[in-house]
Amino acid sequence: MASMPTPVIFDILVRLPVKSLARFKTLNKLCGSFIRDPRFIGTHFKYGADEGNDVCLILSYMQHGNLNSIVHILTVRDNDELALVEYSAPVSFDSYQILPSCYGLVCFYGLHGGVLVCNPSTKNIVRLPDIDAEGIRSLSCGFGFDRMSGKHKVIKFLEPLEAEYPFTDNLRIEIFTTGNNSWRTVRYHPCFRFLHHQPPVFAGGFFFWITADATDPGGPSSFSIVSFDIGNEIFEAISPPESVSEKNWFNLYLVELGGELWLVDLDYELDQDRKRMDIWIFKASIADKKEQWVQETIVHQSEPIDTTRPVAFDGEEILLHGFINGLGNLNWYNLRTGSFRQLKIKGVLSQYCHASHHVGSLYPVLH
Repeated sequence: MASMPTPVIFDILVRLPVKSLARFKTLNKLCGSFIRDPRFIGTHFKYGADEGNDVCLILSYMQHGNLNSIVHILTVRDNDELALVEYSAPVSFDSYQILPSCYGLVCFYGLHGGVLVCNPSTKNIVRLPDIDAEGIRSLSCGFGFDRMSGKHKVIKFLEPLEAEYPFTDNLRIEIFTTGNNSWRTVRYHPCFRFLHHQPPVFAGGFFFWITADATDPGGPSSFSIVSFDIGNEIFEAISPPESVSEKNWFNLYLVELGGELWLVDLDYELDQDRKRMDIWIFKASIADKKEQWVQETIVHQSEPIDTTRPVAFDGEEILLHGFINGLGNLNWYNLRTGSFRQLKIKGVLSQYCHASHHVGSLYPVLH
């Protein structure tokens, strides 16, 4: 391999699976230098994200013991029924919230403030430094990737212990960038009233939240959507779809699918049978500075779908996670035909798992 031109070696390695490259990293010095190079890591991830039509899911759940917890991370492809254990690791005992996979890494945070980041493919995990938490409590975290710097970022929300549910006027926002060993405070405008314990959604280089109107924080229909540019670290407000702007924000939630922001309407006032779910996809053109919401609707002919949530999108089908009577807890919905098909999975020990789209990567947990 040493006699081969460098571009040829690069082109060969960039097409190999993450697990194969992780083994080569220790066996071959030249391969190791490639695999640690940020440009190679970025190109390899993009190649993996663009290749193949089958969707890879990451299924995560916690197993709690007397003294500690174990996080189990499994992967399964749409064309396979068997979920493979990708990584299992013991962590300190806590109640954890697992966030969606982001550029190959998974972040989860505990009720007592601990934040961990792992790469299931390379089997590396780190616990981020703790924040001085005297007199404050941890609310939620978000996990995203800054394409300009090539680094992941964790955003964390904290509030005073005496704060009242569901809002706080003394919110503290901290940012952690991989490669640094400390948290730093981010300023935000007090007109944004972030909802209690609601983690942000990361899509297209931005974090997004549903926020309450500071002038009428108790009003159920007084809400807006706030974005946070992960690179420039600037907050801005965006307008929700006009048809839901007066709805109760308790019935709305945000999710990232296919790299885009989706707003899901769970208000079933007009559909007592709960067989319909309305979704709006946020389309933004940076060049034209235009924003619009495109509506899609999921309808089941006979069964309620109010306990399901969209977790993946392949351009034609939406994967719903949650039980539909007679089917199962993972089902594809075809937007063109309006049909459902069950995704059968074996090897998952818990039905209470978190599911998200996943592309394996070589991104290190600390870099």
